[in-house]
Amino acid sequence: MDSAQLYRMLVFANVVEQGSLTAAADELGISRSMVSQHLKKLEQRCDTKLLQRTTRKMALTEDGQQLYHHCAELLLLAKQAEETTQPKNKELRGRITISTPICFGEKFITPHIGEFHQEFPKIQINVQLDDRRMNRLEDNVDIAIQNESHAPTDSAFIKLGQFDEYMVATPEYVKQHGSPLHPDMLLDHQWLLQTASYLPQSFLLKNSYGDTFTIKVPPFICCNSRHAIAQIAKQGVGIAILPSYLVDAEIAQGELTHILPDYHLNETDVYAIHPFNSAIPPRVKAFLEFIQLKLKTAYNN
Repeated sequence: MDSAQLYRMLVFANVVEQGSLTAAADELGISRSMVSQHLKKLEQRCDTKLLQRTTRKMALTEDGQQLYHHCAELLLLAKQAEETTQPKNKELRGRITISTPICFGEKFITPHIGEFHQEFPKIQINVQLDDRRMNRLEDNVDIAIQNESHAPTDSAFIKLGQFDEYMVATPEYVKQHGSPLHPDMLLDHQWLLQTASYLPQSFLLKNSYGDTFTIKVPPFICCNSRHAIAQIAKQGVGIAILPSYLVDAEIAQGELTHILPDYHLNETDVYAIHPFNSAIPPRVKAFLEFIQLKLKTAYNN
């Protein structure tokens, strides 16, 4: 292997880790067109397509994913060699795109962005708060935080935590309408649900003895925002189904009452899903480790 081919591999690894040709060019101190030429020659030498590029996105092909795994090791070795004569605290840089459900992101992700920036001031972050599932490939998402009942099978992932969903209402609502003592009694109540229509929603309840009950209730008030549903619930309008992390404090303070606490809705796991398999770019790995620590602290509290 000649030195030119080795350099092309380092250029390729930089493009993947920086997230774009322009950012890689800035990191390497060469022009964007030169980066493009090196990639083209590398693909010709490897006789395969390594990157799928359009004006909106860039994604690794399957062959590109395999080659990047090895090129990333070369880049790491090069950086380690360079650090023997340079300071070891060289700052990470590049861009990270993160998608997360709105409530979870506002509760656990965005409050810590400032602290992450203090630690890694040259990493740019794009946080997309959206309850809809984003296409991780088309939207060029580095980390997708998703609620799943089972571990994902289509990507690499890290489990961040777990939460329950509670049925809650204000003490005033319960006093006026009565406290349900059995799932059958839930049908007589007004429901505040996260949905876009008035179609009835089905929920599975399970008690500590393993008995299961399915209830199907129509929304009295529906909304596409869990935060808004929580706000409406605190006005005493009806019973809402909300994630535990959104209502734990209100239940502890007596602002909301946990309805039928012996009956559980589905437990939901939270995963950070990424497309990098074992060759995770350092900037992405830094954020994953950072947010894991933050969420571990939050769940332990």
